[in-house]
Amino acid sequence: MRPLPRVAGLCLALFFGGLPGSALAAEAAVDAETVNGRIDDFHALLIRVMQTTGHAERVAALGPVVPGFFDIGTVSRITLGRTWRDLDDARKREFRDLLVALIAATYADRFDSFDGQRFERLESLAGRRGWVVKTQLVRANGERVNLDYYFNAGSVFNVVADGVSDLSLRRADYNSIIKQEGYDALIRDIRENIAEMSGDGQGGIR
Repeated sequence: MRPLPRVAGLCLALFFGGLPGSALAAEAAVDAETVNGRIDDFHALLIRVMQTTGHAERVAALGPVVPGFFDIGTVSRITLGRTWRDLDDARKREFRDLLVALIAATYADRFDSFDGQRFERLESLAGRRGWVVKTQLVRANGERVNLDYYFNAGSVFNVVADGVSDLSLRRADYNSIIKQEGYDALIRDIRENIAEMSGDGQGGIR
């Protein structure tokens, strides 16, 4: 297995080092059949999404699935770090909802056309503190993209694409914005990102 970039490895270490005991117990009850089934269902959805015309239509297909497939609470907590602890419950809900909208919009933007792509599930690795399901996206020309899904208690908290951790990149980017411009600037930036992908200038959630 190719070693992860330093930023990816760092973020995974932060997660695993701080995983509460209750989460470990929940993870122990999740078996390979469960995580493999979740991956296969998500990949089947992405194939359908790629064959769907219109960004809004693709978002509509992805939106209901994102909150269950991804561990939005864990992603929110890790990406915001100490800022997450300082938010009140209303602002935490706002961020989680905005993150769901962003993830749906991002997948709708990236998986926007179909020309024979397929997904292959390679192996599922049970670690001491969670599952990793290794897969590949195979393009029509035979080119392959490695996609590794990291699970916490049956939901995905990180996707590593060709060694690049989405969670690590998101954490670094968000905390840089917060440090330089503040939390409200991050919220504006996320809304603008969603608006840019949707092309409607509305920013998704209001």
